[in-house]
Parts: sequence; structure tokens; C-alpha cells
Amino acid sequence: MPQQIRSFAGLWTLNEYPSAHAEWSLEEKFAAVKSAGFEGIGGLLIPEVIPLCAKYSLDYILYINADASNYENLLHQAVAYHPQRINVHLMAHDTTPEDAVTTWHAMANLAEQLGLNIDLEIHRNTATETPEKCELIAALYQLRTGRGITWSLDHSHFSTVKHLNPPFAPRLLGTREMTALVRHMHFRPFNGHHAQVPATDGKGSLTPEFIIYLEFAEELLKHWLESAPDDAILYACPENGPRSSGYALSCFPDVWLDAIVIRKEIQKIWDRLSAHS
Repeated sequence: MPQQIRSFAGLWTLNEYPSAHAEWSLEEKFAAVKSAGFEGIGGLLIPEVIPLCAKYSLDYILYINADASNYENLLHQAVAYHPQRINVHLMAHDTTPEDAVTTWHAMANLAEQLGLNIDLEIHRNTATETPEKCELIAALYQLRTGRGITWSLDHSHFSTVKHLNPPFAPRLLGTREMTALVRHMHFRPFNGHHAQVPATDGKGSLTPEFIIYLEFAEELLKHWLESAPDDAILYACPENGPRSSGYALSCFPDVWLDAIVIRKEIQKIWDRLSAHS
């Protein structure tokens, strides 16, 4: 089986959409995601999504915020959702790498027993908030277990931590050994000073900042295609965050329509690269 990409939309993008006073119902969000061509949807432990995933034939990507006190309960709850992947925000910004590895090791063992696929997201305000912390966590985990970590990549956090100028790829792409294990990526357009930039100008044209971001996305996907096994499936989340999150500013265009554009542009890159891989 050749390498595949399956795009999923985050329920986060649709928070308070189209407005705080007229927010779509959960089913309306599912219907919109399906209509827009996404193959899955991502969200929290929301029991109502289980029948909706079946009704709309959508994969579910589960998000959890885990620490040593709650991971067992969260993973046991997760079983009922039959998630393709579980995106983990691990612990807190002041968690030591040693403590993060201890908890992740226990989580990975339990997830394997339960038949769950968990991914450790690189994310602000967690144990993985900087490249240096992630590198140390990866090294300590490899030393302890002889295995690599399955990461969920969201490079927008690292780009703003380091205030990078383009091209972003030389600083942000990991080793091929790390990338070969990745099955989960977030595609939120960013630059070196903003964790989210608009994909469009609201009038149908791509923004210059998004075009620069797409150059990074192409290098990232090329790197993954060259590193991951031939039968690997990449779960990709094209997204922009809502105004209620603080990611979208008042001047941003419609974030859901932008997310649809991001999915289409990422798919174009994938189709072009995979045709020559």
C-alpha cells in the first residue's frame, strides 16, 4: 500500500462558528467538515461525536491534556472513540524532561495494551514547548526504552519561540529517524513572529505569508515521504484557530474558509510530491 495522507478538521477551528451567538450545532459542524472534503475530524472526549463519526464516515482524532494523575483514566475513556490517533498535550511548561519521559513511557505502555496510537504534540505551555526540551525528551526516552517518540508536529510553536525568518525548513525539520515515526501533523500557517497567519485575503487570493509558509510545508512533506515507510498513513490537520482562541485577530478572514483552502493547497503539494516519489 502506498503512503497516504488523510486530512482532518479540528473542531477547535469551528469554535463559536459562524458566531458566538449563532454557533453551529455539533452535527452541523460534522456535515460541514464532510462536505468540505475532509476525511476526519479532531476533538476532545465528547460522547456525541461517536455516532456522528459513524453517520458521516469520518475518522476521529482525539485530543487530550494528560499528566501523571489522569492519563490512565483518559486513555481508558479513549477506547470507546476508536480514534485513529490521540494527540497528547503533555503536562506543563515547568515539567522537567525527566518527569515528562517517565509519564510518556507509562502512557505509551498503556496505550499499546489498549490498542491506541498516541502522539506527543510539540506545543506551547506544555513539557514540549521548546526544541531543546523536545530534543532532551527524545534522547532520554531513547536511552530508557531503545525506541523513538511518535510526535505530533506543530511547527508554529517552535517558529515563534525562535522568531525565525524564512526559509523555515533548515531550522525546523527533524532528523529522518524522528520523521519516520511521525503519523500526525498540524498545518497551521505561521511565520517567525505569529503562530497563525491568514491563508487568504478574504477576497480569494492567497496571502504572501501563506505562500512562504507553503514552501515550508512542501519541504516538510517531502522530508516525510522520503523518511516514512511505504505503507504509512499521515493524518494531517489543516487549520486556523478561531478568534476566541486569540490566534485569529479581528482583521483575519473567515478561519473555516481558510482551513478549507489550506487543505486544498496541502493536498496539491502532496499529489505533486507523491507522484514523483
